[in-house]
Amino acid sequence: MKNVVLRPNAIPVYGFLSVITARQSQGGALRQGKALPRGKVLDCGAGGPVPPLALFHQHGFEGWGIDASEAQLGRAKQFCEEQGIELHLRKGDMRRIPFEDETFDYVYEHYSMCHLSKQDTALAVSEMYRVLKGDGLAFLGVISYDSWPKSLFGEEREPGEYWGEEGGQGLTLHAMFTDREADELVSAWEVVSKEKQVTYLREAAGETTLEAWIELYEEAGGRCSREEWRAGYESRRNAFQYAHLYHILRKP
Repeated sequence: MKNVVLRPNAIPVYGFLSVITARQSQGGALRQGKALPRGKVLDCGAGGPVPPLALFHQHGFEGWGIDASEAQLGRAKQFCEEQGIELHLRKGDMRRIPFEDETFDYVYEHYSMCHLSKQDTALAVSEMYRVLKGDGLAFLGVISYDSWPKSLFGEEREPGEYWGEEGGQGLTLHAMFTDREADELVSAWEVVSKEKQVTYLREAAGETTLEAWIELYEEAGGRCSREEWRAGYESRRNAFQYAHLYHILRKP
């Protein structure tokens, strides 16, 4: 197969793979000149036209994946057929992962869990913990409450839970977590690393009229006077932000 190049928004997945391979090297993944099996990795939300699991397969891992969408699974399976690779893909819900306890060496999700409610997100994190072996690593992320303007994500129906149109798919949920909420979400784990990444939403900012910008003043929380806010219209591209909190975690 050709070298797998994931989409730009999947850059954090490369980071998780890098942490795993570095850990294996330090722990003696090479014994007597022979490479040991990389292990089993589970992707929760594995569907799509360029499945990140293919990258793990390319690096010697046994790839397993679940996705709640038959259509997304179909796209992933088509990719596997075209590339001549074998991934173990099945329909499944990350809130009820269809595998036994301590089945996998590694488990991750990427831009899948953010569409769950806060309660269901906690269930998914608990399930990832359950199916991971002791000393195994997990990678997951949540949308940070630092994202702004939140009205871009739609109507807030429950605290931190926004419903809005996305990509012609109808109403879609996005759940946002404060830093404290995120810490509580992963409190059962050992935190290997935690990183907040910010993407500037320059296209959305560019499409925002002066009138719409003025209407966002209240959502900005009164951080300045109305006159100063109006004057800040020209630099609005630095204000529109999508923030994501990423964790690499170890199961004790």
